[in-house]
Amino acid sequence: MTRTRDQFMSLKRRGSVVVIVLWTIGVAAIITSSLQLFSYRQSMLGREALERVQARWAARAGLEDTLMVMTEHTERPLPDDARAMMSDMYYVSHGDTHNASYSIVHNVERDPTAWGGPMDEHSKMNINRAEDRSLLLMLDDMTLDVNDAIGDWIDPDNDPNMMGVERDYYEGLEAPYRPRNGPLRSIGELELIAGLWPRYFRNEDWNLNNRLDANEDDSARSLPPDEPDEILDGGWSSRLTVHSLAVGATDSGLPRLFLPLSDAEELEERLGMSTQQAQALLTYGRTPTNLLADLLFTPLPGSSGSPGASATPTDEETQPTQPAPRAPTSAGGRQNQSGAFPGLSREQLRAVLAETCIEDPLERLPGKMSLNTVPSTLLRDIFYYANIDEALADEIISMRQSRPQGMVSLVELLDIPKISTDQLRVITRLFDTRSSVFTVSARGRSWASGLEVEIIAVVDRSTVPVRILEYREQ
Repeated sequence: MTRTRDQFMSLKRRGSVVVIVLWTIGVAAIITSSLQLFSYRQSMLGREALERVQARWAARAGLEDTLMVMTEHTERPLPDDARAMMSDMYYVSHGDTHNASYSIVHNVERDPTAWGGPMDEHSKMNINRAEDRSLLLMLDDMTLDVNDAIGDWIDPDNDPNMMGVERDYYEGLEAPYRPRNGPLRSIGELELIAGLWPRYFRNEDWNLNNRLDANEDDSARSLPPDEPDEILDGGWSSRLTVHSLAVGATDSGLPRLFLPLSDAEELEERLGMSTQQAQALLTYGRTPTNLLADLLFTPLPGSSGSPGASATPTDEETQPTQPAPRAPTSAGGRQNQSGAFPGLSREQLRAVLAETCIEDPLERLPGKMSLNTVPSTLLRDIFYYANIDEALADEIISMRQSRPQGMVSLVELLDIPKISTDQLRVITRLFDTRSSVFTVSARGRSWASGLEVEIIAVVDRSTVPVRILEYREQ
């Protein structure tokens, strides 16, 4: 049977329609698949965003719990327990929210233990303190030229030290900038100083969070280069800080008494002193070069006996002067017939160190290291470099470990047998027993996928409300 031309054209049209239909179905399938893939990707992004929010707020919850503990111990301190706040911060260092959890830990140099709670910035040397800067030479790979360059960066003038550099050097760089000529405001600012390399300063702690991260303990599989020994080697950053404060919280929870602007009545009421003792302390405190810690071995002008009553350092220069025979004094501490008044007792010395200051609190001067939290290795290194018998460092370590409450005051140094005035002078210029500034590394983790968000905050609890000095998320 022969087909007509119309039949052939009809078959041709039908074949074209089939091709168009198939092509349309293919395009529709591609569009549908693309829409499904886009929707899935958007769903995943939305889920990741949700989990990130959950992890972030879990980290924030850990930070807020820690701030609450700091506030409580600043307003209502436990003066006879130097470890009370650290213990309470440990108890809130781990916790859960509805869909996530958080952890706050830190690592101490040469110690594989991840300690619960924030890092005490007073466990490190403050690089802004001129008294501590000479100790920088004990750091590994520290050289005289770098030490001088650090001093030039901090001092207010533009006159370089013997091996240092000043503004003309930095302004001559390909990407010029100026030195601060003032105290460093963050520890990372050290990397701007001539001759200071990140491998010395950060070493394994690449993100400066004071905790051992997975990429910091995996050998060469990811940056930074590290030793897979479960120990965080933070280089210089594990021993240096810029945040510790000289004037911190008090044992009473009240604002610290600034001696140059205080009066005798305030001292009598707060410190339990007689009028003569209060007046002598005011006179002593109004000389800017005097140091309160020197009262541990230096009697108040006009007082009789040695500081701390029964405590007598063994240096010949500090042997107590025997008071002249005197008539009995009244309970209020009235002046005796010889004209001298009783020296400060241990309780009064402790109150003076805890409640008063000669430095202006508004200046926020850099602080000392804490004998309660400074690592044993650093304490021994400092004593060795400062030419102090290392056995004395072991005495202090034994003292703080054997007392559940820790060392609550520098007055307790007088309990160490045969400690000399020279040793006391060096120790009290470098160390204290209280801490005001902490770095909180709060890491939140979503339960659904394990996504993590970390909040790193430097917190000053010397006043209420507590102050966040630095804040970053990663």
